[in-house]
Amino acid sequence: MTFEIRPLAVEDIPTVLPLARACHPYRVLTEEAVRWRMTNESDHVKDRPFIAADPRGNAVGFLRSLLSAPEGTTPRGLTFVVSIAEPYRGTDLADHLITASEASLVEQGARVLRTEVADEPVQAGSAPLREVVREHGYTEEGTHHILGLDLSLLPPAPEPPAGVELRTFRDYADAPRQVYELDRLTSADEPGPAHEEGFMSFEEWLQGPWSHPLSDLDLSLVFLHEGTPAGITCYGSDRRTRLESSMTGTLRKYRGLGLAGYAKHVALLRARERGITHASTGNHEANAPMLAINRRLGYTLLGEETDYIKRLDG
Repeated sequence: MTFEIRPLAVEDIPTVLPLARACHPYRVLTEEAVRWRMTNESDHVKDRPFIAADPRGNAVGFLRSLLSAPEGTTPRGLTFVVSIAEPYRGTDLADHLITASEASLVEQGARVLRTEVADEPVQAGSAPLREVVREHGYTEEGTHHILGLDLSLLPPAPEPPAGVELRTFRDYADAPRQVYELDRLTSADEPGPAHEEGFMSFEEWLQGPWSHPLSDLDLSLVFLHEGTPAGITCYGSDRRTRLESSMTGTLRKYRGLGLAGYAKHVALLRARERGITHASTGNHEANAPMLAINRRLGYTLLGEETDYIKRLDG
């Protein structure tokens, strides 16, 4: 089969998005977010997606190729949101796309490469893609449970825990460092390899997660205990029907008080009131407390997502 692999151009976005959404139906994907990522690179994060087009210019493959190189760390590359059109699954298209991503990442200095593959139906065409990833020399590093929730099934909120208070991220628009510190401290305790390189600086966080067009500052919450910030629950949405949880964390001192579960429940109820119908989240297999909270909220398992790693220095 004939196809062309090249870096994604802005004019390709309307063509690529239907393919990416079809292959990743539970991700929140918008044209605005793709455009924003292409024009808001930081000094330490480079996001360079690739497209595969057939002779007529139709998008038949897509992936994101992300370099992360905070100062003083080993540059790391991530190839993800790999999307292959159905007629090309099982061909050598995925191999060529991943090769292009790897070459770009290595050229930029990456010495550790990662990718991820989820089960059907979380990621369409995942079985042949998983084989390609293994053939490229990646080994399994961990597993996440991908969960989904029909918000019409969400039960009423329970009684609030003693001493709890909820504030939106929007309430901290003039003082976002407080949210940053909660994010930094609670993220350090999350299971999995994501924090080997340390947490981003405040400036990078402002430019990245805080300013990202999917970040929903009205649904994301800081929860306080007796007036003291105790944790956060963060969400991205398409402002229409879909919501994706990006982080929930509680400072160690305040765990076991039911704060995170209550805050998540309220956030989801508010999302439903705004017309959002479906929510998704991912939890590392070792994150038993959060998996338990999400089960109580009514989330069900959609599939598992496997993290893969390849270390170029052995």
